[in-house]
Amino acid sequence: MHPVGHAQFLERPQDAQITRETHYLRVDAAKAVEREHSSIVALNRGHAPGASVKVSWRCRGGVKHLVQPGRRSRRRRSRRESGTHRAPLVGVGHRTGARSHGNRSQEDGGMKIGIIGAGMIGGTLARRWTRLGHEVFIANSRGPETLGELAAETGAKAVTRAEAARAGEVVVLTIPQKAVLDLPRDLFANVPKDVVVIDTGNYYPIRDGQLAELDGGMVESEWVASRIGRPVVKAFNNIYFKSLLEKGTAKGTPGRIALPVAGDPPEARAKVLRLVDELGFEPVDAGSLSDSWRQQPGTPAYTQDLDEARLKQALAQAERHRIPEYRNAANDSLKKYLAT
Repeated sequence: MHPVGHAQFLERPQDAQITRETHYLRVDAAKAVEREHSSIVALNRGHAPGASVKVSWRCRGGVKHLVQPGRRSRRRRSRRESGTHRAPLVGVGHRTGARSHGNRSQEDGGMKIGIIGAGMIGGTLARRWTRLGHEVFIANSRGPETLGELAAETGAKAVTRAEAARAGEVVVLTIPQKAVLDLPRDLFANVPKDVVVIDTGNYYPIRDGQLAELDGGMVESEWVASRIGRPVVKAFNNIYFKSLLEKGTAKGTPGRIALPVAGDPPEARAKVLRLVDELGFEPVDAGSLSDSWRQQPGTPAYTQDLDEARLKQALAQAERHRIPEYRNAANDSLKKYLAT
């Protein structure tokens, strides 16, 4: 599957390379989880709403299912009794073991993250982050009423673009390059300066039409920053959505896929690096936003699922004067894909 399409990925691949996945969730969230995982084996409907149950679901390699009354951790139980507990939206957990490597975790409630764009990358990030315990607000250009199925599946909240931009600590802009032109000019006008905006976009003339500034050599994400009127951090643009969904691994795993993060200021870049790590990928600091051309379409680092050492080598091998060549190669590849 090509990484630039818009179709929502609505169900987990049935051939996922796992043997068992367990979720701890609230019983009153069971219906939503059942919609997300059509292969859940059992839920004990006899438990009271708000209780915790342990659920394993059917997956390749056989059926493994177990239903037990809640086993709340001492910390979670004490927080619930003190009134400070905030229940996760849906089940949490990461099949790779990369449960939480960032600065936030499920245990302390996670971040509030807005996502503008509900295509392949946006939908995948919503799925991954809600499972990790983050509170996700997702929007598209057509309105929240068109996102009901995705919201029910993931536990993300469907909102308007303006609401997503003001949702919390991080906002992800994951739309085609041409769609940036259609964003309200004041979309980020009242968003606090410390909110990090992530740009996952890529410029494909066959899809986006000719954009003169980009054809003239302007770095893609610098163009995005100039259009929305605030700094952005470039990340998640050089990975296929299926790799983002399925290939995260625990820190220290040999061959762990690495992802570059480029942007300013450094503290914003650092926050995104932590999110990359938490998702199960090796974060690579790729410098300032002016360096983000090294991860644009067609470059040696683009959609290759490289480990850390090879990604750093690929970034270093990119040559700026070859950007038109890289872009043409990527554009031709997409053209062939769309023709099949």
